[in-house]
Amino acid sequence: MNRSPLEALLALGEAMLAAGAEPYRTEEAIERAGNGFGCSAVHAFVTPPGLFITVQSAGAMDTGVRRVRARALDVARITSLNALARAAERGSLSPGECMQAIEGLRQRVTDYGAPLELVAGAVASAAYAWFIGATAPEAGLAALAGAFTVVLRRRSAERFAERFFNLALAGFSVALVGLAAALLWHLRSGVIAAGGLIVLVPGLAVSGVLRDLLAGDLLSAGAGGLEAATSAAALASGAALAVGLGLSLGWAR
Repeated sequence: MNRSPLEALLALGEAMLAAGAEPYRTEEAIERAGNGFGCSAVHAFVTPPGLFITVQSAGAMDTGVRRVRARALDVARITSLNALARAAERGSLSPGECMQAIEGLRQRVTDYGAPLELVAGAVASAAYAWFIGATAPEAGLAALAGAFTVVLRRRSAERFAERFFNLALAGFSVALVGLAAALLWHLRSGVIAAGGLIVLVPGLAVSGVLRDLLAGDLLSAGAGGLEAATSAAALASGAALAVGLGLSLGWAR
């Protein structure tokens, strides 16, 4: 299958961003693969919402743009795509073969499955609640709340507004569970809510933003930072709404 280097590089960059790769890592993979495809120059400009690539080969320059709307973290897929870029750099893959491999990765299911994700979310939430001083009943309720937040996170949402409301719903529901536990069994609502929501806190996104800042990639850092701040605000607004409801009903003092 004959494909141009630009087509393959655009497909590689789009796949990496969709899998949750950082912009700097995506740029590095594109440049590696472009060198292996025989391009005399590769210029990649990557931001979380999309990417621009210009390649120079045989005296001609071509530019392509891709918009990436849906992103979800998939470390296994990022690793595989990085391996593809390195194989292309060594000359082991042609642009057509690279695109075939990317399509194969796209069709391959790397999902760990709902049961395992629910267990992992519950364990992480209970462990964090225990770490901040929760009792056994509080940690158990945090585990149930964490499993619920995993269910919400698994819902595919291409539009950012839908993801925002999913996060707000998670904050509202988990805070409501904490308030109910405080009312019925005199448990501490704060540790239950904190444990249940920890799996949705955008910690990895914040670390990526800091790395982009240190590297001088201000546009990527600004876009990623705004998205992380908006996600955190969604969680906080949902929890605040639940606390306000609890106060108005006399559930919390």
